[in-house]
Amino acid sequence: MEDNKQQQRKIMILIPCYKEESAIRNVATQAIQTGLGDVVVVDDGSPDKTAEEARAAGAHVIVHEVNKGKGAAMITGFTYALENKYDAV
Repeated sequence: MEDNKQQQRKIMILIPCYKEESAIRNVATQAIQTGLGDVVVVDDGSPDKTAEEARAAGAHVIVHEVNKGKGAAMITGFTYALENKYDAV
């Protein structure tokens, strides 16, 4: 019964990042492969191809136009989670 309740929860995996073009595709792919929840990457104003690499992995990507810092990227992710009725991040 406990497993059934857990499977019904809407879970989001949040990955805030900045200038991670070389690593984000692998990180996002591995997160997706866990099957634990939807993967959302917040690209915090990276000047490289971080956002494109995350999208190529299959993640949902939110982009800050300018770097605002990790805290702001986390807030953006949590706001997205609340707006989209996730049960856990």
